[in-house]
Amino acid sequence: MTADTAQQYDVAVIGAGPGGYTAAIRASLRGASTCLIEAGRLGGTCLNVGCIPTKALLHAASVNHEMSPDRLTRLGLCATPDAPDPAGVMRFVTETVDKLRVGLAGLIKAKKVTVMEGRATITAPGSVSVVGADGEMAIKAGAIIVATGSTPARPASLNVPWDHPNVWTTDEACIAGELPSSVLIIGGGVIGCELATAYGGLGADVTVVEMLERLCPEMPADASRSAARSLKARGVDVRAAVRVESVTVNDNGIEATLSDQSTVRAARVLVAVGRVANTDGLALDALGVGMTDGLVDVDDRCRTNVEGLYAVGDVAERRQYAHLAARMGVVAADNATGHDSVDDRSVVPTGMYTEPEVASVGMSLEQAVEAGIDAKAHRFMLAANAMDSVHGPSGGMVKLTVAQGGDDAGRILGALIIAPRATELVQVPALAMKCGLRVEDLAETIHSHPTFVESLQGAAESAMGLPLHSLR
Repeated sequence: MTADTAQQYDVAVIGAGPGGYTAAIRASLRGASTCLIEAGRLGGTCLNVGCIPTKALLHAASVNHEMSPDRLTRLGLCATPDAPDPAGVMRFVTETVDKLRVGLAGLIKAKKVTVMEGRATITAPGSVSVVGADGEMAIKAGAIIVATGSTPARPASLNVPWDHPNVWTTDEACIAGELPSSVLIIGGGVIGCELATAYGGLGADVTVVEMLERLCPEMPADASRSAARSLKARGVDVRAAVRVESVTVNDNGIEATLSDQSTVRAARVLVAVGRVANTDGLALDALGVGMTDGLVDVDDRCRTNVEGLYAVGDVAERRQYAHLAARMGVVAADNATGHDSVDDRSVVPTGMYTEPEVASVGMSLEQAVEAGIDAKAHRFMLAANAMDSVHGPSGGMVKLTVAQGGDDAGRILGALIIAPRATELVQVPALAMKCGLRVEDLAETIHSHPTFVESLQGAAESAMGLPLHSLR
């Protein structure tokens, strides 16, 4: 294998998750000859063992929960629900993923991106070696975009046999043939809470253990309280400020000893304590690529310190969101093809698919104050929203963080939404922030009625001191 026999491309993308396939398609649309290298399946973690299968599982759980006798009685309906079919639920999850993967393959082909199956190593700036089923091939590219994503953390401190069928990370949970009858989830972050919502909604016996003081410590306290309340309503045993001291695994299940001296027995243990960037095997150290705490250092154009080398998504960002990876992929591809594009990561919405959903964007009041910004938070409780009453009280709310005084008065700094479809509603304040709009702009926009999105208008009116639908 020599440079003379190397395949030539303008852009080579390593990793076919949301960041990678988006970068490859964008580069091709910009007129660049582009290859997309993937060692596993197209779609990466998000499509195969992350965003999509978990949301399919959550949808099944939500429908099952809505069919519960007490909720049907509220609507004047009656039914005799059967117990969920575990294999059938996971079949639905698998079919959903397979359908989307086929669609993605067709899209990539239509955009004239060459897909290569194999594991990539960057041998020099502009040079990649790919080892696949047919042997090794060399690639030369004017620009290389690293989009290798992340993998579930497997802490050695747990001292569990990671290859045992009763020990799961989110990867194993999403490709399992059946649902667990009972499960101990270690880690009460967003992923842990979402899976607890799904399993609890499908009738499993679920225990969530979080070593910090509250669930979802990376989210505002209101979000933590909502998640805990929602999980407990589904019969989930929530243990916060508790550590797992030891886990014993055998063919009959698992047994865990906790720091409060209690014992949890379950059919499975699911470890959801974060993810680590996939950088092994790329030879980034040999290239002198700058890294901090396991992540590749990039600037606002997704460039590394090595000429012609870019990095996007989980491998370069601590906020591990598919939509952020995709945006970074666009920025990297634009710059790799000679189009100046800046990666503004100041407005990045995030969501948690519990029931009700939780979504946020920008700063909380506490973060604004810590940054020295004069700000105030304004709430609108969903109890005053007509659609929330129709669907059943969610106990949700909207909170806007708004700048006070000076030229920035009224500017929206952030939002927290706890409501059905919050992950979609949050796009409204995200767009407002991106465009530099103020609460007056949001309040004076005519919103359809009845809708959940009216709650954002209500919060904006409160921020103006003119709360039409609030008792306060």
